[in-house]
Amino acid sequence: MKTKFWIVEMPKYSIIIFVILNILAMIFYPGGNIDDPDQIGYVFTKNFFSDLGTTISYSGAYNTVSCILFNTSLCICGFTFIALFYKVKNLFKLKMLSNLATFFGVMGGVSFIGVAFTPANLLLDLHILFAHGIFRSLLIASIFFTILIFKTKDFDNKYGYGFIIFGLMVLAYVLISEIGPDPRSNATALLMQVISQKIIAFWLLLSIYFYSIGLGKYLYKRV
Repeated sequence: MKTKFWIVEMPKYSIIIFVILNILAMIFYPGGNIDDPDQIGYVFTKNFFSDLGTTISYSGAYNTVSCILFNTSLCICGFTFIALFYKVKNLFKLKMLSNLATFFGVMGGVSFIGVAFTPANLLLDLHILFAHGIFRSLLIASIFFTILIFKTKDFDNKYGYGFIIFGLMVLAYVLISEIGPDPRSNATALLMQVISQKIIAFWLLLSIYFYSIGLGKYLYKRV
């Protein structure tokens, strides 16, 4: 039952909690973005998620409430991903590949927690390192899990195709964040980077939940 909870139920709960806490964090955010310190409140198309996790907002005001809410949501997701990927490592017969997939999946979860403990206004270099770690680790994990799913007889291949789409989305975001325009250069560049981050963040959460559903069905077949 514990395995079923962490694989099937907790991903769903963590996504709901993430959405609720982030909405509240956006409501309580004092204001400002990297381009405009006078901006009032949080603007969905102009503020990064990480702005919510800073101890002081770009407006110069204390951001304690949003900081706690946002970073708590990251920790919950991080621990959920760690537990999820750890619990599935023994479900597949290709042990070496499964262990590699699990390792990078767990590292993605660890990176979520790392982002929470390194606010961008205090520890920017570490914050960026962990933020990059989330997407790069889960990109590699998605490749391994795609192979595992296709090579597992009783696992519906549609979940493998889902991981392929997820991997392509993550790769596109990595390219945008690495070689795309600097968000500080102009308003269009800021909009592009902010929107792409939000799209991939929500896609990541939905993909993990989609995968957990597939794992749940696979568990039932094994019983």
